[in-house]
Amino acid sequence: YREKCLELSRIYQDQPISPMDQAVFWTEYVIRHKGAPHMRSAALDLTWYQYFLLDVLAVFILLIFSITITIKKDFASMKGASTFALLLFFTLKLNVVLTANILSFFIVYPESHRIIKSTLLRELAARGHSVTVVSPTKEDPLPNYEDIIVNDSLEFGKVFDVCQSCKYFVISAQFARRFLLFLITMVFSILYTICKLVLENSKIQELIHSEDRHYDLIILEAYYSDCFLAFSKKFNAPVIKVSLYSGAPWMYDWIGNPTELSHVPDPYVDYTHKMTFTQRVWNVLTTSFHYLGRKFYYLPNMNFLMRKYINNSENFPSLWELEAETTSLVLFNSHFSISYPRPLLPNAIQMGGMHIKPPNKLPQDIQTYLDEAKHGVIYFSIGSILSSAYFPEPIKKAFLEAFSKLKEKVLWKWETESLPGKPNNVKIGKWLPQADILAHPNVRVFMSHGGQMSTLEAIDRGVPMIGIPFFGDQFVNVARATAAGIGVTLEFRNISAESVTWALREVLDNPKYRENMQKLSRIFRDQPLPPLEQAVFWTEYVIRHKGAPHMRSAALDLTWYQKFVFHSYNVFQLTNILSFFIVYPESHRIIKSTLLRELVARGHSVTVVSPTEEEPLPNYEDIIVNDSLELGKGFGKCGHLP
Repeated sequence: YREKCLELSRIYQDQPISPMDQAVFWTEYVIRHKGAPHMRSAALDLTWYQYFLLDVLAVFILLIFSITITIKKDFASMKGASTFALLLFFTLKLNVVLTANILSFFIVYPESHRIIKSTLLRELAARGHSVTVVSPTKEDPLPNYEDIIVNDSLEFGKVFDVCQSCKYFVISAQFARRFLLFLITMVFSILYTICKLVLENSKIQELIHSEDRHYDLIILEAYYSDCFLAFSKKFNAPVIKVSLYSGAPWMYDWIGNPTELSHVPDPYVDYTHKMTFTQRVWNVLTTSFHYLGRKFYYLPNMNFLMRKYINNSENFPSLWELEAETTSLVLFNSHFSISYPRPLLPNAIQMGGMHIKPPNKLPQDIQTYLDEAKHGVIYFSIGSILSSAYFPEPIKKAFLEAFSKLKEKVLWKWETESLPGKPNNVKIGKWLPQADILAHPNVRVFMSHGGQMSTLEAIDRGVPMIGIPFFGDQFVNVARATAAGIGVTLEFRNISAESVTWALREVLDNPKYRENMQKLSRIFRDQPLPPLEQAVFWTEYVIRHKGAPHMRSAALDLTWYQKFVFHSYNVFQLTNILSFFIVYPESHRIIKSTLLRELVARGHSVTVVSPTEEEPLPNYEDIIVNDSLELGKGFGKCGHLP
């Protein structure tokens, strides 16, 4: 008992800051932010049936019932292509720590992924941990930091050339709006190809068959690294996953965290936390589509690779079993100030802005350009995956025409050496230090694709946005920014010189956008610990506590129907209830009245044995026992007790 108590004491005392400091910080936080209304959950504005999505469920049941009737009536004609069309319809809608040896896989090429990888892993190496990183990009040398480069032999560039060749297609608004189909047919295929190439690599084969290597922790990028989960079994090491955005619903499933689809929008829809009925229906369908695609297409293929290249023994767990068994903690690159409040388990850590550092000195040409912009500067970048150079000619001309009419200067991330027709007030650059540029006081607007890292940088620096979303979580990021009043949305399919000019003048000339962004920036930066400190603390926490099994939710041991209590719904059918509340004090009567009258209001028939009579209510019957039992006299005697 003492040993267990001492172990629990160590776990309890191992906190990033003391409980008193936390209590004081959050008390003062509420004072600083005048009640902190940004922490208020949208669930509070939902009725009980909306919260549990029962209205959405009712629509699905009616739809299934209607289609079933139709099938029965027209069964003879429901063959071949018609059956396929029906199936397709449903598918489409649907503190002190010992140094540790850490193995990490960050195998995707874009610069945004490299920055997150580099920030966390190099900080862990700087704190004395031995870090081995499987990656397509090599970092600057650092003690305790080993790169296993898989780029040359795998020709990762050719894999991502698939994306480059599709950029004309990607940036069309029609295609972007059909991102679900893009995700299932293209992204999953690319991920499969990348994992296959990595596992075939001779360096990784050496790692798979090594007998002398030992690792205490595996760190994986959350979206792309499922096929490497088997290394956690090989090295008997817990897993931490790092999500570069607020996270897909299945990422929360890894740790048993609830997914509240009634007020938490899927990252691939452009909704806020306050959804209409139609939006909640589509939110459920979108999430269901991702679950189906992942469960029946992506995971089986990744599981095949894992068994083929790592371990094919019969008793080796499947990939979906490993996800729940080995994942100790997930780090999300998000913050509730912009991603909305949601229920989070203690092993779901928000570390949004972890990569953001104090501004560095700018290159001299950029510094001079920004300093001399007496009317201000618009900074324009669409991230590290897409390229402005791939814009169709009419889109390029629209931007150039709008920019040429501005008194403000424009700094544009442009991926080629020249831009034909470039106005004198526009400066281009193939690579630009974005976070440092946004920190310059003359930057007045950030015109962005709405990527998570770009959005967080804009918030941290306090620069209002014009969001042009293309795919992925960019739609929901821009929707959040627009709803928060820190920017406006510019739909790619609607881009013209006039629409670009309107968006720029709206944000430049209306002070509310900068004021709202400055307020949000103060909220975002007001944290008890810097995001990187939080990420490092919880990483070392998992190491210290050998996977931190005490943080594991019991929800992981439930089936889906147990988790959602579907098997218990029959308990809540309308019933006849008999209740005994025979004690006299008013406090007892209040509790009795509150509960039982609410049950009546929900349709139950309630009979109450009690000394006090309630106001008449349908389905509510009082059996009064006060007179015959003289309960009042009985309770009167209590006043005379010594």
